[in-house]
This record gives sequence, structure tokens and C-alpha cells, in this order.
Amino acid sequence: MVAMNENLRTLWYMGAKTRLVPDFIQGAVEDLIAPGDTVLDLCAGTSVVGRALSARYRIYANDVQRFSSVVASAYLLGDASWVEALEYLDPEEDLSTAFEENFARLRELAPVAFEGEARLLPGVIQELAGRDAGDATEEYRDLLAHAPLSEEEASVNSSKWYQPLADQYGALLSERRQSGGTRPYALMTLYYQGVYFGLKQSMVIDSLRAAIDAIPDSDPQAERKRDLYLAALVQACSTSTSGTSHFAQPRAVGRDSELLAVSRRRSIDIELEFYRALDAIRREWGGSPRFSPDNRVWNGTAGELIGADGPLAPGEVNLVYMDPPYTSDNYSRFYHVLETLVSYDYPELEMRGGHLTKGRYPAREHRFQSDFCKSERVEGAFREVVEASANLGAKLLVSYSPDSGLLLKSWRTHAKDGDLPPESRFMELFRDYYPAVEVRQRELMHSGQGDSNRSVREVLVLCDTA
Repeated sequence: MVAMNENLRTLWYMGAKTRLVPDFIQGAVEDLIAPGDTVLDLCAGTSVVGRALSARYRIYANDVQRFSSVVASAYLLGDASWVEALEYLDPEEDLSTAFEENFARLRELAPVAFEGEARLLPGVIQELAGRDAGDATEEYRDLLAHAPLSEEEASVNSSKWYQPLADQYGALLSERRQSGGTRPYALMTLYYQGVYFGLKQSMVIDSLRAAIDAIPDSDPQAERKRDLYLAALVQACSTSTSGTSHFAQPRAVGRDSELLAVSRRRSIDIELEFYRALDAIRREWGGSPRFSPDNRVWNGTAGELIGADGPLAPGEVNLVYMDPPYTSDNYSRFYHVLETLVSYDYPELEMRGGHLTKGRYPAREHRFQSDFCKSERVEGAFREVVEASANLGAKLLVSYSPDSGLLLKSWRTHAKDGDLPPESRFMELFRDYYPAVEVRQRELMHSGQGDSNRSVREVLVLCDTA
């Protein structure tokens, strides 16, 4: 197994299993299957589990979120020729020309704001760190107040800061919605600058994204390079957001303490973070003799993959590992910016009361809503996976929390006389499909979205076929 070190951290993500893999999850896997067998990581997320297990097992990874599938592909897919190519990889040669062209064109859209941000951010940090808001702080707030974040706002907030971007906003967006490949790439600059990133950061992200798409198909490693670079960019965006650790809501900047936190985050060099993430992925590839060339990655729902009409044959997978969402919080809301970055399709954004939401989410029809996050459907979602896994002849390993898990919460809420206790009912759900079911428990400190550290139980349900 890969040593569980700093390199295995991919991005800020709810439910990442880094602390639980080395002995808890790995031990359960070893008790269920033999080295060389195939593990399907059904809800891969950051692929921490699959990556850690890949030294001993063939890994199939799946996630309904495209950005998670890109991360899985970057860390898990490759062969001997890719390992050799990584040793001689030259990202400057691959990316710099297209990056510089895109970046220069974006700077021309808002030169005053670009220079103003660069000039003001150090002063804002100095003033607010000394608990004394001054000229730089107020000027930066004025810059943010005039940021064009929609066609409507561009016409209302038009000022010297964001010309000619404000005047051209509608035309720029319309052109790109009609043809997503229109240059310069500008999605982050149009949607998220002044929200989750600074102006320069947004321009850098757009330009790296443009450069990744510009890698020619004639390059024999084009597909692998695009996955690698895009995964590194996803990681850089995740760890550089001026939000907290996700994209459900941007930070407000009315209070000086919040503006200070935002200013510090917007001073992060995205390009440097991109190269750091890239180096981490390359080190992981070169640090251990692993990565089966037979690893595979999918991007779809659990039902699409392991259902009767899915691509997997009975007996092809030895163990299904599932770490589903625990709560009613849909990951598509918390990570919509990363999903939009990968899709890069300039989606229509959700409106409330005739205005864009503060979180600037894609319209709901463009965001996946998991049945694991719906109290009325979560039991059905579990049963679908458990039954389909059994029908594939695969053993099953499930991570869940009996304390915060929506399934058990819904049972407690709607309990009737004669019902089994929720935890007993949880066990019976698996016994309906598997002859041997075991539960293992681990307590850990958890810090949720806005929660302080609290002790929670994490359980593993081991389902054996015999």
C-alpha cells in the first residue's frame, strides 16, 4: 500500500477517508478479498481509498461528479509508457504558449481592475492584520462592489474598474454559450472572480484550462496529460478558494475579519499551486511499483454502473466499496465550481427572486441530486446498490455513520411501534442480500460544514458471499 502521507491529500472534500484507510478500511478489504483481486470504489470522491489500495489490487473507480472521475483518472490510469512519459514531462512546453495567449487577452478585458487588485491586496492585508482599515481596504471594497458578475450587474455596476469587460459582458457570455471553445476561455472570469477567487486567480484558472484543452490530439499521451493537468488544476482551485473549504457559499466581505481572510486567500498564486499539485501526482506515480494497467474509471451513477444493464459482468468485481453521502447535503452544491471547471460549458445559473444566488450555482437541472441525500429515497438507494452488488457476485464493504447518516436519522424520525431499532434495521438491510454481515466501528473527531470538532462513529459493514 502507498504510505499514507501528505501526498495522498488531493483536495478539500467532505467525507475524505484519509484517516481511516491505513488500518481500518485496508484491514477490512484484506479480510474480504485476496491480493490481485478487483475493488470497485463506487463513490470514489477524491480516490483516496482506491489510490491507497492500488498497490495490492486492481482498482475500478466511479463517481457521478466529473471532477472526481478526472482526479481518479489522473491517479489511477496509466501503463509503463505513461510512467516513462511522466519522467520526462515538460508542462511548460505543453501549456505555456496557449496559457500566455489566453491570459494576455483576459488582462485586456479589465486592465484597471487587474492592476488595482495587485496593488491593493498587500495593503488590505497589512491594514486589517493591524486591525486598522485604511485607504487600501476601502478602495478594494469599491473594486469588489463593481465586479460584473452577470449581464444585469455589468450594466448596473459599470465603472472604470472593469472596462471593457462590463460593456462586453453579455456578448462574451453569449458567444461562449453558443460555442464553448471560444477563445479566450473566460468562464471563471465571468462567473466567479470576486466570488470564490480573485480576478488574477480567475484569469490564471481560465488560461490553464485553455492550455489543457489545447494539447494536440497528435500527442501520443494527450488523454493522460489532459487528465493529469486538469486534476492538478482542480486540486489547486480546491485549496485556493477564498471560501472556507468548499463552494456552497462565498465569504461575505462586510466584516474586516472576513475581508482579511478573503484577501489572504486571493493572494495565493494559483499557478504555483497548480505546479505543486502536479508534482504531488507525479511523485505518487513514481514512488511505488503499483498502478495496474487494467485499472478503469467511470463517470456515472451507481445504478448505471452496477445495475443489470451496466458494463460489469458477473464475477468481474470481487469487492464493491461504497462510501455514499451521509447527509442531505448534495456534493453537487458544495463542489459545483470544480464540476463547472471540468465541464467548462458556461451553464445557466440558478435564479432566486429574479437574481442570481450568492453561491452562483448552476441551475438545479444541471446539478446531480443524489438519492442518498433524500430521506424518502435513501433506503431505496442503499437497497439498489446492495442488491446489485450481490447480483454481480461481489462482496460489499460500506462506510457509513450511524450517528449522522441520513438513513438511520430518517428511520428514527419515522419510527413506528414494532420497528427494529435503527442500527438493527441497518444490519437487516444487508442481511436481506448477503448471508454473512459484520460491522466494525471506529470513533473519530469530525469537523463538518460549520460544525466544531465532535466525536462521531464511523462504521464499516462487511458483507461476505459465504
